[in-house]
Amino acid sequence: MKRLVLLAAMLLCILNLYAQESSDFVQIAGKVVVKGSSQPLHFASVTLAGTNISNVTNSEGVFTLKIPASQLADGLVTVSHLGYAEAVLRISDFKDHSSPEKPLKISIVPVNYTLDPAVVSAHDPLELLKAAIMKINENYATENIGMLAFYREMVKKGSSRYLAMNEAIVDINKASYSSFHGDRAGIYKGRGSKNYDSTDTLFIKYVGGLGALLEIDNVKNPFAGVPIDELGLCYEFRNAAPQMLGNRFFHVIEFTKKPYVEDILMRGKIFIDSETLAIGRTEMAINVEGRDDAVSIFILKRPPQIRIEVLSAQYVVNYRMSGNKWYYEYAKSEVRFATRKKHSLFRNTFTVTSEIAVTDFKPGVIPIKNDARIKFRDYMTEKVEAFTDENFWENYNIIEPDQSIEKIIKKIVKQLKKHKTEN
Repeated sequence: MKRLVLLAAMLLCILNLYAQESSDFVQIAGKVVVKGSSQPLHFASVTLAGTNISNVTNSEGVFTLKIPASQLADGLVTVSHLGYAEAVLRISDFKDHSSPEKPLKISIVPVNYTLDPAVVSAHDPLELLKAAIMKINENYATENIGMLAFYREMVKKGSSRYLAMNEAIVDINKASYSSFHGDRAGIYKGRGSKNYDSTDTLFIKYVGGLGALLEIDNVKNPFAGVPIDELGLCYEFRNAAPQMLGNRFFHVIEFTKKPYVEDILMRGKIFIDSETLAIGRTEMAINVEGRDDAVSIFILKRPPQIRIEVLSAQYVVNYRMSGNKWYYEYAKSEVRFATRKKHSLFRNTFTVTSEIAVTDFKPGVIPIKNDARIKFRDYMTEKVEAFTDENFWENYNIIEPDQSIEKIIKKIVKQLKKHKTEN
């Protein structure tokens, strides 16, 4: 009887640890900082061990995670970031920390991973990249994967005026990495707001958006179509300082196009897992600076009296390991334009930001209706109008451009769960 009373008291205590929004899930919140300081770490990966439930920290190092009630007893949460040792916590460690306003402080330790210079230089960076490409079929899915994701897109004029803001819950059919088929995506629910006149319309209708975020999957489409046997002709490669992501060691390769190559190509970094030779992250920029011909890559039409310059085009793609495979998890693009009328001394700048976070995935194909399908040259501002359902968004009733994508996903977790059940 005493044991039963004690067990009942413990269960009551556990239930009081969390602020639950439903009987099926509880929420935990944390803030990841560098040990010995208050410096927050953004884009740290947070995962419920043994599941596909994950999130990343925002610019303040804060995250929230929805935990199924069935995982409370023995669930573990892992926190990892490039260059830092992985932290593992029990769910019970998050006592009284269910709100992002009162997160659990999690300090992670920088890893000063020192290698003998001879060991680093022993890896020819180009050969290492080729080896990673040759192992794509082994490291990534060779079957179609259905993904549920949250997408948002913002077009800003100058430093503060938002011309368009769009959000959508999307279905993605990620084609097998062993095939030449392209990915497909469709809108489930979406919404948008716009605040522009005829002089701004040109910059809403640009080539990019969700289609571009799928196209920059440099595992599926290595280096935008440069054949593997031409990499050494087009690019220069060099080894950069290796990094640790959690307890995994990554080789880092920096690349840039060769000086004599006239084509518009890329530059950036590739992170290759030392154990599996999988590409775990890419950071890229297109070499558009000072190139008048870069405009045609992004803008379909332009008035003859307007001169357009592409100032920059930057991209990030993250992959994460689940089981023995790596999966497309997160991508972001930011493209900046400048415009000037003929004979004018002044110019306007525009920034287009697109971001996608995969919240769940499973083998198979998700049905996507033809009218919901998003094509590469579709304009999300026009596309979301047909999929607007204000009742669907419930308490999340306004678009918040300055909120991190992680916070937004936290606010619509019920809607994501509902759509997942429907599929």
